[in-house]
Amino acid sequence: MSETSPQHNNDKNSPLSADQVASYLKQHPDFFINRDSLLAGITLPHESGQAISLLERQVKILRERSIESRHTLNQLLETAKYNDQLFNVTRALILALLMEDEVAQIASATEANLCTQPGIDACSVILFQADHLRNVEHTRLESAEFLQENFPTLLRDRRTLCKAVSKDTAAFLFPHRSSSIRSVALCPIGRERMLGVLAIGNKSQDYFNEDLDTLFLDFIGEVLESIIIRKVS
Repeated sequence: MSETSPQHNNDKNSPLSADQVASYLKQHPDFFINRDSLLAGITLPHESGQAISLLERQVKILRERSIESRHTLNQLLETAKYNDQLFNVTRALILALLMEDEVAQIASATEANLCTQPGIDACSVILFQADHLRNVEHTRLESAEFLQENFPTLLRDRRTLCKAVSKDTAAFLFPHRSSSIRSVALCPIGRERMLGVLAIGNKSQDYFNEDLDTLFLDFIGEVLESIIIRKVS
């Protein structure tokens, strides 16, 4: 059986296009078998300016794809490792909170636990002044006015907000560590009824940014809401 040749244009005398040749070779990947002389005669340009053989080019492409695959695998492993660390941090925090009886102890345990974690240079639990929290003692209570003025999307969207902050804002959020804090993650404590905010700070201006995954922080905020509500109800 004769081998099918690449399709010609309507004009049989017109040359084949590059796309037609490429399409034919894709359909016949074994075309160069038993055509060693043809294969050896094909050369391709190289970054150095010298021509290289097709085989050398294939080896180069396979090597680059292998390197890219290793990089992708390393990124997946790093992500898995990071998520595993976050899970362990979250689990340890929840177990610690379940041991506390007072809201002040819950806030203190949260701050102490999170401040030991890499990337967290300051932590503050700020509850909003409200009737159901009126009898809470030894806990920081603030008006929501400051956050409403400086972070309106936080109170509107009820989702963790990550961004760089000014010195004045850092001074409000972290009175004892404000001089070094340049970026924060503000996690709402509560969704339906926002009780306050969990503020986490870092010395780097770019550490907490809008591209950061906040799934675990959102979860911690929901856990704090559930535990605090049980203690004040």
